[in-house]
Amino acid sequence: MVQFRRLALLWLCTLQSIAAIDVDWTDPESIKDAAATIAAGMMSYYVGNEYGQTPGLLPAPYYWWEAGAMWGSLVNYWHYTNDTTYNDLTMQALQWQVGPHDDFMPPNASASLGNDDQAFWGMAALQAAEYKFPNPLETQPSWLSLAQAVFNEQTGRWDTKTCNGGIRWQIYEITGYNLKNSISNGCLFNIASRLARYTGDDMYSDWAEEIWDWMWRIGLIDTNYNVYDNTEADILNCTTIDHAQWTYNAGTMLMGASTMWNITQSDVWKNRTSNLLSTLVFDYFPGGVMKDICEQNNACDVDQHSFKAYLSRWMTAATQMAPFTAPIINPLLLSSAQAATAQCVGAPTGNVCGLKWYNNGTWDGTAGVGQQMAALEVVLGTLVGMTTGAVTNSTGGTSPSNPNAGYNASSIPPGQTITPPTKADKVGAWFLTALWIVMTLWVWWFMNSRGWERRGERPTVGGKAGRRGRTVSTFEMGATNGVSLASAATRLSYVNGVSLVHEVSPSDEANKTDGAERDEKSSPLPLHTERPLSSRNTLTKAPDRSSTFSSTGVFPSDRNAKAKSQLHVRAQSYFGVGERRGSRALPPIHERERGERRRRRSEGGLFEGGGGGGGKEEGKEKEGRGSRFKEEISGESESRLD
Repeated sequence: MVQFRRLALLWLCTLQSIAAIDVDWTDPESIKDAAATIAAGMMSYYVGNEYGQTPGLLPAPYYWWEAGAMWGSLVNYWHYTNDTTYNDLTMQALQWQVGPHDDFMPPNASASLGNDDQAFWGMAALQAAEYKFPNPLETQPSWLSLAQAVFNEQTGRWDTKTCNGGIRWQIYEITGYNLKNSISNGCLFNIASRLARYTGDDMYSDWAEEIWDWMWRIGLIDTNYNVYDNTEADILNCTTIDHAQWTYNAGTMLMGASTMWNITQSDVWKNRTSNLLSTLVFDYFPGGVMKDICEQNNACDVDQHSFKAYLSRWMTAATQMAPFTAPIINPLLLSSAQAATAQCVGAPTGNVCGLKWYNNGTWDGTAGVGQQMAALEVVLGTLVGMTTGAVTNSTGGTSPSNPNAGYNASSIPPGQTITPPTKADKVGAWFLTALWIVMTLWVWWFMNSRGWERRGERPTVGGKAGRRGRTVSTFEMGATNGVSLASAATRLSYVNGVSLVHEVSPSDEANKTDGAERDEKSSPLPLHTERPLSSRNTLTKAPDRSSTFSSTGVFPSDRNAKAKSQLHVRAQSYFGVGERRGSRALPPIHERERGERRRRRSEGGLFEGGGGGGGKEEGKEKEGRGSRFKEEISGESESRLD
């Protein structure tokens, strides 16, 4: 088994050595062939030209920005090799992703769209203008105008509210929006300096100066010309610096500084360019081979696999912008290219490139768009002395300019523009919020309280204002689950000076005579009494009446006298309930008392005087009245009822 593994390993190594990229570094055509092999490996990941795919985009896990960087590499590839194999795809991709406002802000990328993301597409278009890549159709935005649109929009995002300047990492308020970082500001510096050179407009160079000064003042570039990654804006106001370092941060600053020297020929920019170069050589070329910091511990993510591509690209261009850098840069590019191609022996094709170029020709087992792009750019860098440099609009550039390109220098697209609120706006918003709260509370009180009602609008009983709260009147009607209930029916009478209260049961049907209820007029007006709330539940069934309870406290006449199942609750002035006597019910006793009193007054004044005789007569009358009362209750004196 061990012997088999040794044979398999030997066979694999032999296959890789046969398929490895063999380059004669003194022969430009051999270098171009090597570049073609690496470019083919990079494009093997691209599926945007296939049916159902989106032109310009790379599949997961690659973000939108890296696709823009890849098309920039293919513009470089065409420029250094004159191979047009990928020109049509490059043209299609760059124009497909311009977005509805010709500014490289397509809606499909908005979920992760940062300033640096937009800038990488803008720099690819700017390379196309500088290297005279074939112009698009007249109906499409020009390469130069696309770069100008990116510049206009990003300078419109220059934020002086925090850190006294700088642009944020992200365009939208997503993760990272609170950071102001070197790659976003460095790319804007890069674009500004190159637009200044291409157009000759001092406005762009002024912006490049402003960006450099801000990064230096904040500390993203220190006095040793280390370029650090980012600083926090919203909470710390850029008072602290994240000292992580990446190859592409240093590279983008080197490109901008060397271009500014090309424009100004000043010692200031020469010193800045030289110092940046000296520091990055020390940081990223241990042993003369390019190496990013994350490689040592295998900590590079998908994005970081491509970072060396941009350092290679911008170091190569810097030799043309500032020729005094070439004696330092060219040997480093060659040694790194030799190391890179030596380890491009990965499976399955035998020429897949990894990331660790310093491994003495051993593939590190990683593969992807970033690894292929990094190897391609460093190999192309060895051809820089055999090609022309970037042009300007006065030295052969043909891309039309549009200084006003972009969406009004806005940070976000139309329909999503958010104008920061002024102090007056905030005060007005607080006032409207407070007013809304007050109105809500008032409506709640209005709907749940009767305190706002006027006294005259209260319901009345017997002509007097009805009570509210925890007492009920004699005839208070309620409703429970849709069933009308009579709260209580009381009758008050005076017998021998004693007040008696009786609650009528709903089962009491003695109020009826031959199935017909007694005449409503035969009952006296009830006295208004108040009872505790518990009396509301004394009846379980209430009469179904055709009209509501009147303000006088008397029910109108019943409309359905023959309904046996309905109860008639009344307040009457006598104790007990009228019993059946033939065909008539008992009349109210106090009505007969009135008649007796009238008769006795007419006969001599039953209650007049107060002497002994009058007292005896009154006593007899009371005694007789009491006996008649008892007889009527017991049902023994039926003849007197007539």
